[in-house]
Amino acid sequence: MISVRRVVEKDSEVIFKWRNDDLTRKMFRTSELVEWDGHSKWLEATLANPNRCLLICETEEGTPIAVVRFDIEDSRAELSINLSPLQRGKGFAPKCLSLAIEYFEKHYPFVSELIAEIKTINLPSRKSFERVGFLMREERDGYWYLSADINT
Repeated sequence: MISVRRVVEKDSEVIFKWRNDDLTRKMFRTSELVEWDGHSKWLEATLANPNRCLLICETEEGTPIAVVRFDIEDSRAELSINLSPLQRGKGFAPKCLSLAIEYFEKHYPFVSELIAEIKTINLPSRKSFERVGFLMREERDGYWYLSADINT
């Protein structure tokens, strides 16, 4: 069983490690290595930002599987997921996305649309988003743009 909760300060190290994983960096908008100090400042600002919801998915035993980020702007939110490098290829992404979206819908009822920007080299991510109801809207400049309606 997988559960979802808000990220807290103690999650910082695992998120930092995942962010600097080689494959993760290739899939992110910015592929540079992140320094610990910069990461710590980012997490502190993220946890204080009312327009950002950062969630962690974990097993019953407390093993972290993925971090899911929602950036809110008016009635829309951009959604992204970063799986633990140790959990890739195990089918966790759609389940984590689904549970994170359920959590998000309950806590942010004013958001009606989710959007995702995925690099076109990341077909597994696109398939995961499509499995949870996202639809392809356009392909442009090396990215796929998908969206889904929520709270309807």
